[in-house]
Amino acid sequence: MRALLRAVPESTLAAWSAQLVERLQARTELWEKPGTVAIFGGLRSEPDLVSTFLPWLREHGWRVVFFTVSGTELLPVEVRNKADLKRGPLGVWEPVDSEVLPLAALDVILVPGLAFAQSNGARLGRGGGFYDRLLSHPELKAQLIGIAFQMQLLPDIPCEEHDIRVTDIVTEH
Repeated sequence: MRALLRAVPESTLAAWSAQLVERLQARTELWEKPGTVAIFGGLRSEPDLVSTFLPWLREHGWRVVFFTVSGTELLPVEVRNKADLKRGPLGVWEPVDSEVLPLAALDVILVPGLAFAQSNGARLGRGGGFYDRLLSHPELKAQLIGIAFQMQLLPDIPCEEHDIRVTDIVTEH
């Protein structure tokens, strides 16, 4: 999947990102009651949720968080705009600020993945286990929505009983 994503031209990824953001915005049932949402970004092969979706969420009354990496854990920190972000050691966007919110404050988490299973919402991460640890935290009650390009959806992905699955997946299609 990494090789397939690397082969996609930047212009195609940008077009897919714009379509994916439009699909997210059209999911009015998700955004009608503002709360706190965690989003992600920064890797070339990931949808761009920062340029247009972050400001759109803020305009619609949502608190937006990005995760900062602390050891092996992801901790949510509120951001207001792109100026509140910096590139972390893993190449992803991380918040500049360090005021951590409790995980219980999160209502929605947009979950990245290298691939997702269409059959059951299983997720293949990028190898660090950061999201696996986060999503299994007992304090977490947020709705989990997988975010990926259509090409990242596979019929099935091997998973184990302890793996956390997403209940919904949004792509550009």
